[in-house]
Amino acid sequence: MLLRISKLFLFCFLIILFNKNLIAEDIISANSGGKVIHWTLEKVPNIAHNIIDANKDSYWSSGKAVFPQVVTFSMPTNKRFEGFSVTAKNAGNPLNWAKNIRISSADPFPHMGGWVELVEIELPADGLQQVIKIEPARGRYFRLEIFSTHGSSPTEVSISNFSVYDTMEKK
Repeated sequence: MLLRISKLFLFCFLIILFNKNLIAEDIISANSGGKVIHWTLEKVPNIAHNIIDANKDSYWSSGKAVFPQVVTFSMPTNKRFEGFSVTAKNAGNPLNWAKNIRISSADPFPHMGGWVELVEIELPADGLQQVIKIEPARGRYFRLEIFSTHGSSPTEVSISNFSVYDTMEKK
C-alpha cells in the first residue's frame, strides 16, 4: 500500500514539475509590475493600460486612424525573455484591429535610441492570439508599433493584449 501511494505521489509530482515548465510567466503584465509609459493616442475607456491588464475583455483603441501607433512598456528591471503573444481581436470593429506590427526592446535608456528590433509580423485577420518565439534576449523596455489595420478605411486602431514571456516551449 505504501509503495502504491509513493508511486502515485511521484507521478503527480512529475506531472506538476513538467507542467510548471510549460507555463510561461507574462513578465510585462500589470500583475508582474509592467507599466505602459507612452502611447501615441488612446480613447477612454479603451486606454493603453488595458493591453497588459488581466481583463481579457478590455482593449486599447487609438480613437483616430493615425499611423504608426506606438505603445511603450516598461518592466521594473531588466529581464530575460524569449517570446511574445499579441491578440488583436476585441469588441471593437474588426476593420480597426491591428495588422502589421513591430516589437522592439531597449535597455537601459529607450529615450537615447537604444532600440533593437525583435520581430515584425502581420497579425491574422481573425484577430486571434499570435505567439512569437525568438532567441532569448534581455531588456526592460518594449515598444509595440502598429503600421496598419485589417480594414482599408479604419476609423481607429485597436489591440486587445500584448504579453512578453520569460520562457517558452520550443515548437
